Amino acid sequence: MRRRRLLPALLTAVGLLAVTVAVREAQARADAHPVYYIATHSKVMALTFDVSWGDAMLPKVLATLHHHHQAATFFVSGPWAKRNPSAIKAILAGGNELASHGQAHVNLSGRSPSAIADNVGAADAVLREYAGKPIRFFRPPNGDFNGSVVETARGLGYETIIWSIDSRDWLNPGVGTIVHRVVSGAFPGAIILLHASDTCKQTDLALPAIFKGLAERGYKLTTLGELWAKGPAMRTDPRGSGRKPNLEPPAASTSTTAGTAAARTGAA
Repeated sequence: MRRRRLLPALLTAVGLLAVTVAVREAQARADAHPVYYIATHSKVMALTFDVSWGDAMLPKVLATLHHHHQAATFFVSGPWAKRNPSAIKAILAGGNELASHGQAHVNLSGRSPSAIADNVGAADAVLREYAGKPIRFFRPPNGDFNGSVVETARGLGYETIIWSIDSRDWLNPGVGTIVHRVVSGAFPGAIILLHASDTCKQTDLALPAIFKGLAERGYKLTTLGELWAKGPAMRTDPRGSGRKPNLEPPAASTSTTAGTAAARTGAA
């Protein structure tokens, strides 16, 4: 008789525990944020490119990087990598870093965790084979994300990376405009977004002036992996705030605030 009285109470407790766990997991996903920049006062920034289609722009970008003794991080999609194995080898041979731009170039924030995992995992299987080691960084297609995207990618061993300086080179606004957006937006620890897909017609032409303008201001460009070692990863979106991080004394708290997917690009 006593067991019969205890059973409903036990089932209720188990049910409440399951609800609590589900709520905590949902909250964890909601609180998960990508990385926008690195907290450092060293005048170093990460140079990153997204690549998802075409085979004409990348060789131009790589040749320019080689000429200027500059390395960068390339976020490439799985299908593009599979179609262009020689290009992947050229990226790595130039001392550049390989990162993931996912598989299908679709917005992930509205998809289930399993669909997100399938997208990230499919690209990982391709890229890991070329790199010969785990890939550390993931940039979601179009910069579109929510907490579930960040948490799912993290569960697969990836840090989700957005950017803090957007060149908007995919709009082909003119070399001078691209250069101005990058150079005028510079701050220590920033992550710069450029593209090496064929839809971007001016990126390689803008690079020499970008290098010159940043060097004149005392900045050095490096890969994301090298910048990563300079300080803590910051998950507060600085874009649109009217301020440049790391130019003032460090704040007492570096706690995460809500991140959004507000500024997104239309190309990869």
